[in-house]
Amino acid sequence: MMVEVPNVVTEDGLRGFLAQGYCIEVICEKGAERRNNTWYGVWIVRAGAPDRRNDKMLVTSRNLLKFRDFRTISGLVSFLADMGCKTASIPLEQGRCEPHHLTTHTHDARR
Repeated sequence: MMVEVPNVVTEDGLRGFLAQGYCIEVICEKGAERRNNTWYGVWIVRAGAPDRRNDKMLVTSRNLLKFRDFRTISGLVSFLADMGCKTASIPLEQGRCEPHHLTTHTHDARR
């Protein structure tokens, strides 16, 4: 019997929460620095609940309960795109957080 941990979610589970109105929050754990043409840092992801009471941290597996972290901006942007985000706002300073809300419509860029 597997006990469900209430405050974590895997990548597959995150997709389900996004469909329920959760947002993806990108949190900068280690400030970003540029090396050559690549930005490095440490970012983690949280599923932000609409009511803010049931947020869930993204983990690599429910068995290990290790936060999934991203070490490059390109890896993080690829993850966000795979989750359905049409834009990416990445915090570069430690402790900063940026929300990403999925939308079902597109905006006219000429406005």
